Amino acid sequence: MTSERRKGTDLRSPQDGVLMSDPVWEYRSLKREIDGAIAGVLERGLLDWGPEVPAFEEAFARWSGVAYAVGFNSGMAALKVALKALGVGPGDEVITVPNSDISTTSAIHHVGAKSVWVDVERDTMTMDPVLVEEAITERTKALLPVHLYGHPADMKAICELASKYRLFVIEDACLAVGASIDGRPVGRWGDVGCFSHAPSKHLGACGSAGTAVTDDESLAERMRLLAGYGESRQRKTCDGKAGQSQHYVAEGFNERMDELQASILSVKLSRLGEWVAARRANAGAYSDAFRATGIRLPIERPGCRHTYRNYIIRVSRRERTQRALADAGIASGQVYVPPLHLQPVYRRLGHKRGAYPVTEEACATLLSVPVGPHVSPAQRKLVIRTLARLEA
Repeated sequence: MTSERRKGTDLRSPQDGVLMSDPVWEYRSLKREIDGAIAGVLERGLLDWGPEVPAFEEAFARWSGVAYAVGFNSGMAALKVALKALGVGPGDEVITVPNSDISTTSAIHHVGAKSVWVDVERDTMTMDPVLVEEAITERTKALLPVHLYGHPADMKAICELASKYRLFVIEDACLAVGASIDGRPVGRWGDVGCFSHAPSKHLGACGSAGTAVTDDESLAERMRLLAGYGESRQRKTCDGKAGQSQHYVAEGFNERMDELQASILSVKLSRLGEWVAARRANAGAYSDAFRATGIRLPIERPGCRHTYRNYIIRVSRRERTQRALADAGIASGQVYVPPLHLQPVYRRLGHKRGAYPVTEEACATLLSVPVGPHVSPAQRKLVIRTLARLEA
């Protein structure tokens, strides 16, 4: 391997293999800055309740166009605490979708509420507002749409329903950092938006982390309180000396983002705009190349900005396509397949095959191919050439 390749420059070739995500590439492209950030935390010795988390929260809020951000140890923790902070609990129903990560639904159950799934729209595979209204009951407390694969859900219609029925809206934006509708970023449409910083996401930590954003100061403070054992952050020391006696005002969780992850995310945030632009460029090249094939392509609705955490195609012979991609050194994935209502853990809910036909049809044919900023032009050409030959 050359010294240039070790430094993480773009001297990659198809022979290197085309990965779905590449945290090593991200690290090498920012090695000096990340190493410096980690060393700074370790040298200060403030591994808990230090300055890095508040600094990242402020920077991420500014990047997201919101007033407040709260750091968590995962996207799921952000969802769970957001629900709890809004008062969602036993006896309440939360409407969401079955074609998401289990975190979306399990967060609802972990606060004691009941999840109510609705099917999705055929083009975006996001929550169908028509079905949402049909599912609302006197027990419905909140709507939890998912901005799937980087494309926003129909937040205008969803927020109209929330206003009509006086419901909370929690946006699961874990796959959609930087996405927007008519220039308004996801996370700003509902009461709160939740993001994941898992290593494979747009803004990935070196481990697990998440963030919730809101323009509501009191909601932000409640989330911070619940994430930190139920004690105000202001009571904690940041100088390494003995802190004050404990003063708990709620039964909270230990769901906070840690200092090391916050320091790394602050470094990566400086490149996030560039990395999202690279995803969109790769997706655009794919779509241009595949229009004349039998591949069903992802869409970007007018006014929406898709940020392509996943580039999702639909193919008729998925297993054959995946084998051929693997033979060419190209990774691929079946994202959230089977859907949640067909997973063993939720058999107890009694949903049978056919309950959510649009979701099921999509899950039977969808395939995710590499689209991240780590994909070099040569690797992108290999993906295009391989798929175009298979699906001509």
